[in-house]
Amino acid sequence: MRTEWANKGLTFDFGWYQVGQGIVDGGRNERWAYTTNLDLHAKLDLMRMDVLPGALVSFRAQSRFGQTVNADTGLLLPVNTYSYFPTTDPLDENVPFAITELNYVQFFSDDVGVLLGKITTMANANEFSGGEGRTQFMNFQFQYPAVFAQVVPYSTLAVGALWLPSPQLTVTSILMNTRDSSTSTGFSDIGEGTSWWTSVDYQYRASDLPGGGTLGFVYAFDGDFGRIGGINIDPEGGFSMERKSEAFALFWNGWQYLYTEGNSPENIDPTDGRQDAQGLGVFLFLGVSDKSTNPVSWSAAGGLGGRGLIPGRDDDTSGLGYFYNRLQELRASALFPLSQSTQGVEAYYNFAIARSARLTFDFQWTRSALQAIDDAIVLGVRLDLSF
Repeated sequence: MRTEWANKGLTFDFGWYQVGQGIVDGGRNERWAYTTNLDLHAKLDLMRMDVLPGALVSFRAQSRFGQTVNADTGLLLPVNTYSYFPTTDPLDENVPFAITELNYVQFFSDDVGVLLGKITTMANANEFSGGEGRTQFMNFQFQYPAVFAQVVPYSTLAVGALWLPSPQLTVTSILMNTRDSSTSTGFSDIGEGTSWWTSVDYQYRASDLPGGGTLGFVYAFDGDFGRIGGINIDPEGGFSMERKSEAFALFWNGWQYLYTEGNSPENIDPTDGRQDAQGLGVFLFLGVSDKSTNPVSWSAAGGLGGRGLIPGRDDDTSGLGYFYNRLQELRASALFPLSQSTQGVEAYYNFAIARSARLTFDFQWTRSALQAIDDAIVLGVRLDLSF
């Protein structure tokens, strides 16, 4: 029935994600937590529906219930990325229902199109570390460089253009609200800060092995960012922060298969959150930021990813990664002693129980910039069901 609907222009999938994760040593607080997410994606191909050529409507609705240990490690960015979203204040607030994506894409030719509506931004085009934290690495640092987090929200209103000069090259340029609107329409955020994202996604073959990457630049303007080193202390002991309206981040991520079992597929989709070929590969992230507004001056992450490395387990996946963030010297460090960096390691093994069910065991070690917080050891078990 789903195939028949797809032929008529309607595709959908429904995911149920569950995580039990605990800090067994160090961090702010040693404890375990459980969270669950529901995620519905639907696409309407208006051309297949004989409504409008080159038109596509995308819809996404998400729910989240339970608690995470994201606030207990001493890191600013989450160790359970998928359950960090939709973004809420306070952290881990239950979200019964939120429309995080609803947009319209219109192609005027085979290679030029425009986008309008609400989008989500975590679909990282990396073969070995994509998946929004749901299917491969769980830590945010292996989805995007840390410098990225300041200037691009998770869910927001946007308008943009797409250019596909070849099957191996995609150029995207998008204007979006800088504020996150995971649980709102986003219309009230218009004019409260804008981010301009431009990126180039590319693929190639090296010795007949697939590889690719993304080079991107984000410039935020008309916003409200604290200036690094701009903390002022008045004679009565109060604090004030100098502000800036602009910030930027430049990033690159790349991936490359080292070997594949048999012939590798002709078509690789690095945005689908899974490894399309059986084999082993490497990935690398690099990012630099605006030193006047971002406490992270540069960040890097890299590692290995594999599929079917154990005989008889062709669809199991695994990964090992390391991240490092270089921090700037802050005037507030005299009050809150800070290290010059944060770093961490993650390793996971994902058992393919069935085509629709995957069970992951995850290990993370993290070091906070706050010197008073001990290194954290984080263990996790993740169950991802797709319907």
